[in-house]
Amino acid sequence: MSVRSRIDSLEERINERLPRQVKIGAGVLYLHRSGGSERLDALAERPGWDRWHDCSIGLLLACQVAVLGLVLTGAWLALQQSAPTALNAPVNTIAIPGTNAFMPLAAAPSVIAALVIATVAHEFGHAIACRREEIPLQETGIALLFGVVPLAAYVLPGEKLDTASRRSRLRVFAAGVANNLVVAAVALAVLLAPATGTAMDAYMLYFGWAVTGGVPPTAESIAALGLVTNLAFWTALLSANFGLLNALPVTLLDGGRVLSLVLEWIGESIARPISARRRRGLVHTTGVVAVLAVVIAILGPYLRF
Repeated sequence: MSVRSRIDSLEERINERLPRQVKIGAGVLYLHRSGGSERLDALAERPGWDRWHDCSIGLLLACQVAVLGLVLTGAWLALQQSAPTALNAPVNTIAIPGTNAFMPLAAAPSVIAALVIATVAHEFGHAIACRREEIPLQETGIALLFGVVPLAAYVLPGEKLDTASRRSRLRVFAAGVANNLVVAAVALAVLLAPATGTAMDAYMLYFGWAVTGGVPPTAESIAALGLVTNLAFWTALLSANFGLLNALPVTLLDGGRVLSLVLEWIGESIARPISARRRRGLVHTTGVVAVLAVVIAILGPYLRF
C-alpha cells in the first residue's frame, strides 16, 4: 500500500469517528453541513437577485478583459525592469503573514480576517445564486488549516448544476466574483471615510517602501495605522484580488467556465455552433496565456539575466 493510500485510509477511519459536521483531510479541518438552510432559501426568494446576477455576468466579463490587460501589461513592464525588486520575489506572492515581506506577522489578524471575508462573500454569491436557480447545495462549510487558521469558505453545488440552463449556470459562476468586488468597494469606502486613516497611508506603509527604498512596516507602525484601517485595507485588497483572480479565463476558475458558456452562446447566435472540444481548446489557450503573463509579471526581471 502506498503512503498516499495509507493516509487516505487513516483519514477515512478518523472521519468515521468524528461528528457528522466535521471531517479532516491533508492537515485541514472542515466544519460543514449537508445541503443549504431555510434562511438561505428564504433569502434567495427575493426577485432582486435575478437582476443582480445578470449584472454579475457582465461585470465578470468586463473584469476578465481588464485583468487580462493588466497581467499582459504587467508582464511587458516586468521585462523592461533593469533589476528585480521585492515586488518580484516569488515568496512575496504567497499570502502568508510572516513569510511575505508585504504581510508582516503583526498584520496577521487583519489579513486572516480579510481572507475569511473575501472567501465567505465569494461562496455566499455562489450559494445564493444556486438556490435562486433551484439548484440544491450538496455541502457548505469552512476550512481550517491545522484546525485553527481559517483558510476559506466553500460551497459544493448539487449535480443539477450540470444540467441547469446556460443562463442559470452563468449566474451561478459569476455571482462570486461580483460579490468580491462589492465587498472591496465597501471596504474602500470605509478607507476613504474621514474617521479612518487614508488608503494612501495604508498603501505606502505596506507597499510603498519597496518603491521608495524604505524599510518594511514594523509592528509599531501597523498598530499606529489603527485596527479599522488595517482591516479595511486588507479586505479591499484581498477581496478585489480574489475576485479578479477568479475572473481569469482559466478552465478551473469561474472566469473559464463563464467564457466557455459565452462562446457557446455566441456560436448559437451566429448560427455557427462551437463544439465543446473547440471551446475547451480556446479556454485552455487563453488560460495558458494568462498564467504565463502572471508568471512573467513576477519573474520578468530575473529573465533578463
